[in-house]
Amino acid sequence: MTSIICPHCQGYSTFSVVYVDGNRRVVDQGREVRDGASRCNNPDCMRVIGGLIGQNQRDVIEWWPKQVGGKDFPDVPEHIASTADEAHKCLSIGAHRGAIALARAVVEATAKANDITKGMLDKKIDELAKKGVISEAMKEAAHEIRFAGNEVAHADLAEDPITAEDADEVLQLMDAILTRVYQEPAQVERVRTRRQERRGE
Repeated sequence: MTSIICPHCQGYSTFSVVYVDGNRRVVDQGREVRDGASRCNNPDCMRVIGGLIGQNQRDVIEWWPKQVGGKDFPDVPEHIASTADEAHKCLSIGAHRGAIALARAVVEATAKANDITKGMLDKKIDELAKKGVISEAMKEAAHEIRFAGNEVAHADLAEDPITAEDADEVLQLMDAILTRVYQEPAQVERVRTRRQERRGE
């Protein structure tokens, strides 16, 4: 078994090989390897990574992803925050279409969390702005996320590839919406509460 830093749980863990491809190949320095998959032995993780498996079919020679990067949204409702975090994890491993699809889901969940449940997403976004939950500028950002999500769901992906830059910009818009709707109000409330405590109010 091989011990490495798990890209999922960030713990130093042993990995057990769970799959080995039957085809052998030779990489640098003449090493014979096979494509395969290994599982993290941390009982709180147990996630799988891909990689190159050594000749003895037990050692992980190379692995991917090297790092899975999410993002914390402490003031956002958990079901929305976890979806946004997953979108960032998708981006970090190059799953660009998945990142965009999840960003679209975050916008829809934000509308539902604000009691906007009727109509298609475009109508829900307009209602978010009408209720003052988001600004006109944020409304346009939300629509761009919706458009990108629609492209992922319906476009000919062979002709219209989604780049890392595309996905990153969509997630930046998603982050901005979550900041305006949840994180900035929560931060203002914390500052106000501390001020009132200092003044004995």
